[in-house]
Amino acid sequence: MAKDTQQMSFGGSWTQKKLELLEKYLREYTKIFETNVRARHFEITYLDAFAGTGTLAGPETDPLIPSLLPELTEDVDEYQRGSVRRALEIQPEFDHYIFIEKDKVRFNELQAIRQEFPDRDIKVENLDANDFLKIWCTTFNAAKSRAVVFLDPFGANVSWETISLIGMTKAVDLWLLFPLFAVNRMLIKDRKPFPAWAKRLTDLFGTPDWEREFYTSHKDGLPGFEGLERIEKIADTVKISRFLVRRLKQEFVDAAEPRILYNSKRSPLYLFCFAAGNEKGATIGLRIAKYLLEH
Repeated sequence: MAKDTQQMSFGGSWTQKKLELLEKYLREYTKIFETNVRARHFEITYLDAFAGTGTLAGPETDPLIPSLLPELTEDVDEYQRGSVRRALEIQPEFDHYIFIEKDKVRFNELQAIRQEFPDRDIKVENLDANDFLKIWCTTFNAAKSRAVVFLDPFGANVSWETISLIGMTKAVDLWLLFPLFAVNRMLIKDRKPFPAWAKRLTDLFGTPDWEREFYTSHKDGLPGFEGLERIEKIADTVKISRFLVRRLKQEFVDAAEPRILYNSKRSPLYLFCFAAGNEKGATIGLRIAKYLLEH
């Protein structure tokens, strides 16, 4: 297979863990609305905001983190079902499916997959995911509907504003693949991040408080450097994870402890996160998600 990153399939054990976990949750989610008499009147929607082609299609290059591609392209020849096909094959099924893909080529491929499931109510949007979700969240009818949103971007392409709007619906559960690898790379060891990276981090977390949480400073005591302020990164996977969970809990009813997804070299790539949006359904949703994330 040609090593063109735009065409390369990518995956590996971390991808399979993510997809298997999501598939199991979606299956349990739809069962609730089929078997629970009080929940049957709700229409349920599955929304995949970075749908790709329904298989494990290659990521677009992020100009801030181009060197990360080798870490994300393990097992490049392995074809696997992506999140789109898995969601469409789940029984009981959702009432509605929404797949968003900004890239025109991959959007057209999603349209073709749509033809394979003529009995499903599928909507495919060729738009920026953040832009689409801003409109969708503000028009979401929580009195009649419930939903699961899956945010699986490459790099750091989801703004916190989008996550906040999802939480404000009070009716949507969120699965988020958080780019831990990108955050770690932008958090420079012995100085504050470059301005463009600092802005990206603030957009990711929805607050500049990450700087206080992830860095410390002290006066240098070395001869010739007395009084000089030294900056030190204190963030690690645990600190970043805890900070992210606190932020999610500020927007949603509750959030589970994320699962760390590693590549084949045991380098942490992502935090796979779950947040429950509806107060009445949060207990059972969190119980299912926590079990899956822990096991």
